[in-house]
Amino acid sequence: MSSEASSGGGSKQDPLADVPTECYDVLRHPRRLRLLEVLGTYRTRLTLEELTTELVERESLEVSTGQARHDVRVSLVHNHLPRLAEYDIVEWDAETGAELVDDPPVHPADLARLLALCEGDRGQELLDAIVHPVRMPIVSVLSDHKRPLSVEQLASELVAHDTDVDAERATLSLYHSHLPMLADAGVLEFDHESGLIVRDEQELSTIQ
Repeated sequence: MSSEASSGGGSKQDPLADVPTECYDVLRHPRRLRLLEVLGTYRTRLTLEELTTELVERESLEVSTGQARHDVRVSLVHNHLPRLAEYDIVEWDAETGAELVDDPPVHPADLARLLALCEGDRGQELLDAIVHPVRMPIVSVLSDHKRPLSVEQLASELVAHDTDVDAERATLSLYHSHLPMLADAGVLEFDHESGLIVRDEQELSTIQ
């Protein structure tokens, strides 16, 4: 991953704006986000045991029986570390542990915002809905507007940010795909009949 991927953060640019879209799938799981947070914090190779301990503590799991450690360890070995290694985000070896290949793919400030979504019971649902190359910009646009927007206004702003986007096709995809999904996740309210979009202040304040 290029170091340019971590140059965002405190600016008003969209979270994940510099992250290749093929990596979005990797970022849709709370444990992988926390794993990136741990590796980004220590910036050195950590053993599997060290990573397991960090995640158990950060996820506030019950460790008295050792079952939590076992479950976390298995998930790291068979899912999360191989997935991150597949995208060249981490270098991973069962004996020596794991470390970041380059700078984290997400700026720490943006990573913290995504992790904040994971705190509630609906964390996975919110990540699935929001971490998407179209829906992240939607959330960003809505965060900048206090008043309801029409679908046409939202489509126009998305086109202004990305000239490769066709306004008519963007409007259709907003109506039939992206807005209903974000509405189901509770990020916004969408009146299909009037075409008006009202942001959810509480959810968007977490993402901003």
